[in-house]
Amino acid sequence: MFRVLGVVLALVVAVALVVKRVNYGLALIIGALILGVASGLSPHQLLGVLSVTLKDRVTIDLVLITSLIPILASCMKETGMIDDLIKGVKRALMGRGVLAMMPALMGALPMPGGALLSAPLIDEESETLGLSREERSFVNVWFRHWNFFIYPLSSPLILLAGLTGFSLYTLILMNILPVVLYLTLGYLVSIRRIEEKDSPEKHGDPKALTHILLGVSPILLTVVLNLVGVHMAAALLMGIASTFLIGKVAPRRALKLLVRGFDWRIPFAIIGVMYFRGMVEHTDVFSEVYPYLSAVGLPILLLLLVMDWVIGLATAMPSAGIAMVFPIALVSLGSLNLAVVGILYSTLIFSYLISPMHLCLILTVEYYKAHLQSVYKKLIPTALASYLIFLGFFTLMGGLLP
Repeated sequence: MFRVLGVVLALVVAVALVVKRVNYGLALIIGALILGVASGLSPHQLLGVLSVTLKDRVTIDLVLITSLIPILASCMKETGMIDDLIKGVKRALMGRGVLAMMPALMGALPMPGGALLSAPLIDEESETLGLSREERSFVNVWFRHWNFFIYPLSSPLILLAGLTGFSLYTLILMNILPVVLYLTLGYLVSIRRIEEKDSPEKHGDPKALTHILLGVSPILLTVVLNLVGVHMAAALLMGIASTFLIGKVAPRRALKLLVRGFDWRIPFAIIGVMYFRGMVEHTDVFSEVYPYLSAVGLPILLLLLVMDWVIGLATAMPSAGIAMVFPIALVSLGSLNLAVVGILYSTLIFSYLISPMHLCLILTVEYYKAHLQSVYKKLIPTALASYLIFLGFFTLMGGLLP
């Protein structure tokens, strides 16, 4: 019984700390320690689990990859490549296209406060097209979150692949059709109704494509190299190197950009994630939890979905939710097929999307000086409708899987 209470306490403390904006790596380390102590592990054993975690190949790979992704984004920004990308898109697209594309592009760049980068970029077009503050908020939030499902440099998706053992690109292929429907639904409820006057002078600019290709080239290079078999960390290093070559960055400045782009909180968070997973596996605590779960009379998957929603809404941090839910799911269910992974992952993402703790939503509403309740009138129904599409798709997939 004490170990069961330890599981509950570990999860509650970890969630509470994340809600308080404590680095979720530290929150998960504390949660893992509570779980270990409740399971009767000695200090030596607690350190032993940490040692195994730090030596694990998956941990090392994830730490390297998630350290390099923000560095790539930072280097692209500092060398002006993002500015080239923005110029190209604005020259190539009409107003409605800009509204969707700018948040989507900024969503592909994992930078702190990313919503504040895209919000000003659609301001001019939004004003011209007569969008209200609440409509602008919806567009900025909705179209920047496609990346969680199909973007190869999405940290939560990379973490999910590491924890479940599925290939990153298998997970991406699984999500393509639902994401197309997600974007289509967002377009129908927000952009399609907008009337605009055609501006022929914006089309056919021969420099537009050059700006776009130049701006996105480091990301394309990274993804293509990874697809042909280069390790993601090595591919990211080559992508970073390409920003220096294209931007003609001197070696001394390049070193400064590398240092400036490194964010210790992200790899530290990965260590917390993997330590929590390791503690769940080492203690095998859920062998004691099973009788209590069975007594509730509800299917394990349904209980996991409830946990998904609670953690997603409370923390608004997908990676923290992945770290807490998927190790438990692996132990509870024995194995996970693609359909179950898709159901649990999409639940976390949509609970994050509509969470009042969601930083992108908070920053966007604050920037536009919109009313959150008015934004929610469109965001929540659209998100729930899209979520049901995801659930239906993955349920069908589960029925088709052998």
